[in-house]
Amino acid sequence: MPEAQEDLAIFMDWENIYISTVTEYGTKPNVSAILEKAHEYGRIVSSNAYADWTDADYRNAPPTLYSNGISPRYISARYFPGGKSSKRRTNSIDVMLAVECSDFLHDHPQVDTYVLVTGDGDFIPLVSLLRSRGKKVVVIGVSEATSYHLIESADEFISYASLIEEDRAARERDRAPKKEKADPYQELVRAVETLKKRGNTRVLGQVKQQMIVQLGSFDERNQGFKKFKDFVVEAERRNLVNTVDQDFELQVYLPDEELPRPQESDLASEEPKPEEQIPETPVSASPSGSENGHSSGSREPSSKSPESREPKDTRDTREVKDAKEAFDLTEDLTPYELKTVCQTIAGLRQPASFVEIFSGIRELEERGDLEMSREEIGEVIAAMLDADYLSTSRRKPYEQSKAKMTFYALNREMKEVENLLDSGQG
Repeated sequence: MPEAQEDLAIFMDWENIYISTVTEYGTKPNVSAILEKAHEYGRIVSSNAYADWTDADYRNAPPTLYSNGISPRYISARYFPGGKSSKRRTNSIDVMLAVECSDFLHDHPQVDTYVLVTGDGDFIPLVSLLRSRGKKVVVIGVSEATSYHLIESADEFISYASLIEEDRAARERDRAPKKEKADPYQELVRAVETLKKRGNTRVLGQVKQQMIVQLGSFDERNQGFKKFKDFVVEAERRNLVNTVDQDFELQVYLPDEELPRPQESDLASEEPKPEEQIPETPVSASPSGSENGHSSGSREPSSKSPESREPKDTRDTREVKDAKEAFDLTEDLTPYELKTVCQTIAGLRQPASFVEIFSGIRELEERGDLEMSREEIGEVIAAMLDADYLSTSRRKPYEQSKAKMTFYALNREMKEVENLLDSGQG
């Protein structure tokens, strides 16, 4: 007997995929190629496409969708005054897709895989909901028009270009000689070179997105790595690329490029000050209401400025705090917000880098769990340091690194932290 397949459901943001393929490739979406790829993940038990089918661009699509077993779901677009040339559409399509997908999740618990055909980053909360219920989420979208945060949030991302390429390759497989398998590390270098030529920012998500464009698909787990960052670090160990903490995100540079230094902490080449030059001044307690806002973790002043004794990435968090009035964790955050932040940090590897902690909290903001600006996130981390919710240590990020950097660990032995973590388990 053939092996039973898992059930899957498809939810297609037709307007998004249509506009993306027409803009990037000058062609309408290939529904058959999308379904054929989805079949690889299981038995399709439901498939819906969402759009305003009265729109001139989409009104011819329903017959094709019906013939392929896809149900067109009509969502009326609303227009605000100003004429058709300056019309503004509501995001009711996104809302309806998310609502019906949530209902389907509740009514059909046997469905294990969800395929979202879209590139819209507004669906990140939906992806998080599906994954929190133990479902696998596959996103199919046009790489050039897909939010790289959406790519990172899904279990797997499939480039639309790769579907067309696979379809073309399937027809020519017998005639064309087999290509030598591409070296993923060389493809990483090529991706960084391409982004450099375009003048694009080379954060991890965009580098991975470019590799998907080049290879059709890419999954670092096939190379033995749990996260894309680990794959890039391995490439750095092989002297193929360099990584730099810049603007709170890890960015990738070529070995022959001059690395930015004034505002960033270089993971591989920043030489720390010798530890013996950092004076071990005894800690003196200061009142919580002291004028400078520092808690009992502050050091007594010495003949050297604090900047000469503190690692740069620790100074970054303190400078954010010093620029404003002292941020009070218990007064400026609600109990829910403080608990959510602590639980998020506890879920990271311990100890974690400043970038990892900042990105973890920012992800809460992007999902709508918290409302904080980048500046406020920096203030929260600085306040957690001053209140001893976080402890610091200096270590190498990996064995071959030339320099140490500051890492932060949640102080689980602190009663306040222990209570916050316990409250999340009840």
